[in-house]
Amino acid sequence: MSLMIRHIVENQLLRGVKLVAGFSGESNVISWVNVMEILDSPNSVQRGELLVTTGYNLNEHELFSDLILTLKNNGVSGIAIQTGYYIDKIPGYVLDESDRLGFPVLEIPKDLTFSDILRILIQKINASKSENELSDEAARSRFQSIFETLKQYSQILFHEYTGKVAHLFYVQPINQYAVSETTALTCMNRIKSYLTDRADTCEYHTAKNGITSFLLIFETENKYLSMIYDFSIELTFLSEQQGIHYYVGIDRIKSLESLYLSFEHVLECTELLKSIHAKRGVCSYDNMTFIKMFGILHQNEHSFVSDNQALQILLNYDRINQTNYVQTLRYYLADNCNASKTAARLYIHRHTLQKRLEKIYDLCGINSDDYFARLYMSISLLFHDYFAF
Repeated sequence: MSLMIRHIVENQLLRGVKLVAGFSGESNVISWVNVMEILDSPNSVQRGELLVTTGYNLNEHELFSDLILTLKNNGVSGIAIQTGYYIDKIPGYVLDESDRLGFPVLEIPKDLTFSDILRILIQKINASKSENELSDEAARSRFQSIFETLKQYSQILFHEYTGKVAHLFYVQPINQYAVSETTALTCMNRIKSYLTDRADTCEYHTAKNGITSFLLIFETENKYLSMIYDFSIELTFLSEQQGIHYYVGIDRIKSLESLYLSFEHVLECTELLKSIHAKRGVCSYDNMTFIKMFGILHQNEHSFVSDNQALQILLNYDRINQTNYVQTLRYYLADNCNASKTAARLYIHRHTLQKRLEKIYDLCGINSDDYFARLYMSISLLFHDYFAF
């Protein structure tokens, strides 16, 4: 998939970068990156390039009054301007002209070096080109690998009543070039280990672009259902702790012949997550209607997480004190406030859990006996896991 302006912001390829003007041009494709510390030759920037600059002297309106129009007419994809050194903020005339012409303007924070910007974006551009060239071959290899494994288990899965179920997991890293290669590899290995431990059978195929397809077989459907929320939380932890985000599409495989359809379904799931601008998340094909509704609610109520003061208190307390109160509350609510079940899941004594819950209630004032309070907190946690950084 080609790199677009919006991908830099949505996937936080460059941490802290914001799209501040020319929003209608957010889908402009970036073919290369051109760094120009001093804007002395804007006419030299080629079609499809992203111009990166310090904004030196950009406050001089008379010198650069036609800058945006020139770049737009030359087919440049957008401009990324660093603030904090030569200019404190991007001048209003630049923003106004960019909005008028639909020419995207990215604001770069002071702490990002041009070397890092070039490295990350050019790696992503080259990876996108390779991905497009290899996509058909990679898809065939991925399908064939999973098909051969599934064929070995087809009798007990589809022709005998054993209760066993098979699911296809499609795990797509969406900002792996924003972290080191070692971090990306470590995180994917952590996912592989997690799924291997939780499933009865786990086979996987990893493509060159980092996308990994898993064939997971569970003894029962309930065993699958009991792990899926935990897996979503695991991805949130990787995102918060390591800075890498994943989309995961899931579909139950109903027959050997339907494997190809399942691959189409998991791709639909990841495309849906992308369309609702999720930062990360898990979407099963059976739950796509809910995820669509969830995305619409997010667009209409973008401050859902920050408005929930109780959740903010717990998040801040965890960050400062290195506690896991948010995780505890997640599991407790997911288990329908069944203390015994949550204690077993967390490998702690029921009395220990009770004391932890009392501390949570003291901190944020949530009333677990109030159905609507529980529902509000559950929805806020989902918004945090899918959309918050």
